[in-house]
Amino acid sequence: MATQIRHPLIDGVTARAVRVDSRARVARLSPPVLEVLGRPAGGRRVVLVTPEASRLTVGLRAALVSTGGVWAVTAEGGALRDGLTGVPYADVDAAAVAVERPDETAVPVAPDAADDTAVQVTVDLTVLHRTSHDTSLGGAVEVLAAAVADDVPSHWGETEPLQHRWDRWVLTQHARHAAPDTVRIVVEGARCSGTVTARVTDAGVEETTSLTIEVPTRGDGEPLDVAAERVTGALAEIARTSLPTFALVVAREGEADRTVRAVTYPPPNPLVLLIGAPSVARLGLAPEALDAERPVLRVGRARLPGYLVPLGDARTSGWSALHRTLDAVGPERLATVVAPPSLQEWDDDLDGADGADGADGADGRDSGEGTPGAP
Repeated sequence: MATQIRHPLIDGVTARAVRVDSRARVARLSPPVLEVLGRPAGGRRVVLVTPEASRLTVGLRAALVSTGGVWAVTAEGGALRDGLTGVPYADVDAAAVAVERPDETAVPVAPDAADDTAVQVTVDLTVLHRTSHDTSLGGAVEVLAAAVADDVPSHWGETEPLQHRWDRWVLTQHARHAAPDTVRIVVEGARCSGTVTARVTDAGVEETTSLTIEVPTRGDGEPLDVAAERVTGALAEIARTSLPTFALVVAREGEADRTVRAVTYPPPNPLVLLIGAPSVARLGLAPEALDAERPVLRVGRARLPGYLVPLGDARTSGWSALHRTLDAVGPERLATVVAPPSLQEWDDDLDGADGADGADGADGRDSGEGTPGAP
């Protein structure tokens, strides 16, 4: 029987957890951390333990969430609590178990309130692509970052610090060579940070973008409202040129460098919901069925419409509008299209998109319908 060698980054193994300690001021998704997160752990979860003052990069936080890991921070007395929710943990085993069986009676420890925050928007978007030589990943990142912050990514990589200059062709080839494994990369720009996840199969490519973008002050109106208008235009453009299934835009306050601290941030505010053409078709939705509080914008192609639903703005919370729309659609029905689908199940939608381009004109736009503020 071979002797297992513990990874040098692992500081302890318990019945439920693999403990990794870090005292870094900014904890990053380094190659060793990615190795630990990707190793089979015999049913155990990785628990990253840091001081309260540490920060996580967008890449590390995304990797922890996607692998079922936990971020726990230690107070001066050694007590543990969740770095994101403030829920106290008796030990790392309790932290690992809480992922699947949260303690509903636990009272979160009130951490310090965030200060010196910046206004940001976070966009979560899934787009389907036909597998072809013309398919290129990363386009949504460019369109969204340019619309909101006049920015484009500068680097990308699977680990941090990011090693590759931004190049969509190289990124796409990297995802193709990794198939059928799913590829998750981190992207960074001067005013944007996020992740792009690509799953390549014979049936197509599913690209999921999660991007946080700084909201600049432009001098032409309330910055957040300007950003909401511009990101709405960007999503309309994406719906015209590709096949998104779902997107949610949320305003938030966060760190200027887009890291995450173990502090309390103001509650986020939903701004825009996109129900893409494949989801509209599968749910059989008409705009009036959404019970939206504000006018719904029809986007995409005439034969494959999607719907952009305005939710909130700088003065109005969008939670009521979001819940109202989701309730009108039906949470259970919506879950069937929000959950990651088998690309084979979307095959008809991709075929439909191919046929619709020619039907609606050379550029694929609906006749008689405009695209608002497209970048």
